[in-house]
Amino acid sequence: MRWPSIKTGLLLLGLLLGLLLGSGSAGAGAARAVYVGFPESIPPWVQAGGRDGIAIELLRSVLQAEGLHLHPVQQPYARRLQAYRRGQLDALYDITPQQQQHEQLNGSISLPLHSFDNIAVALGRRQLAIEQLSDLARWRVMAWDGAGTALPAGYDRLLALADGNYLEAGNQGHQLVNLLAGRVDVILSDRLIFEWQRRQLFPASLEHTPSLRIYPLLPPKEAGLLFRDSGLRARVDARIRALKASPQYQAIFSRYGSVAQP
Repeated sequence: MRWPSIKTGLLLLGLLLGLLLGSGSAGAGAARAVYVGFPESIPPWVQAGGRDGIAIELLRSVLQAEGLHLHPVQQPYARRLQAYRRGQLDALYDITPQQQQHEQLNGSISLPLHSFDNIAVALGRRQLAIEQLSDLARWRVMAWDGAGTALPAGYDRLLALADGNYLEAGNQGHQLVNLLAGRVDVILSDRLIFEWQRRQLFPASLEHTPSLRIYPLLPPKEAGLLFRDSGLRARVDARIRALKASPQYQAIFSRYGSVAQP
């Protein structure tokens, strides 16, 4: 009779298949890495040297809720775009629809992870007459890396660039230093980034900070993420809504001495 040997063989085959399927499901259970392009350094949102920042912590929390692992890739603006186009990144942090169209990037943009409260800052003693965005044309302006495609209408960036009155800083930590040194007349920066820079330069007391005047000329800028995979973007959207409705959102900002920007 061959039935016992056939039966034994089937049992062994079943055990082998079970082991193979078990090892496969264990691999599937491991957190998938999501590679996201970030600036090199815009503290407190993103810190240099692979350290965390508010934006990285917010996105890590969002992805962890989906069983995913955030792998931040910190590069200058142009290199981030190239890496995304080559398929080396799954998403780009802080991309507006205008930037997506201008740079011809495929993908879909998420709900804003947070917003930037962008401002213009000049030395108080200069008493610059700036009432609207177009008034910046006569002054030397330093903006953030990639600001050119995100600035609202009213400021002729290309003309200012041709006149040598416009440049962008890859490392925004240099903005306030350049302003105080008189190398530029105005800096365009997010309020939290500006406050962070000021605390780093004058940690003892803000009373010793040189007089600085803030011009609220720019509208808030939403920091959405451009995802190659629309399905992943939809999952992230749901988790962003949940995070913003939870106490954890403010708690992440508080760890950096900042107030939440919706």
